[in-house]
Amino acid sequence: MAPASEAQAAFFDALADAVAERVVAKLTAATAAWTDQTRSPLGRKRHCLAVRRRVDLGEGGAAVVGRKHMLSKEALAAELEDLSKRKRPSRAKPNEDIEPLLARYGVRRAG
Repeated sequence: MAPASEAQAAFFDALADAVAERVVAKLTAATAAWTDQTRSPLGRKRHCLAVRRRVDLGEGGAAVVGRKHMLSKEALAAELEDLSKRKRPSRAKPNEDIEPLLARYGVRRAG
């Protein structure tokens, strides 16, 4: 092999490596901007419900691609914020006046 062709081969190898690195970086950045239901901190069901709701209402940041439900970073942050603001239902307090209810419905205690 002539010295010029060796230099050309080395140049093209370096060029191919640089192009490959840029392609991988762009593809990784594009997919990192979206989260599917398998990686969502919302959980699979809540994530899919949020995507369907956003798509139905025409809100941005959501898409269904095949079987994947995708949320953008911004939409995911908004869903997490909304979830943290929701008031949790309080637990039912035990009813101390149960005897009138038992009599009303004709329920007898066993034992």
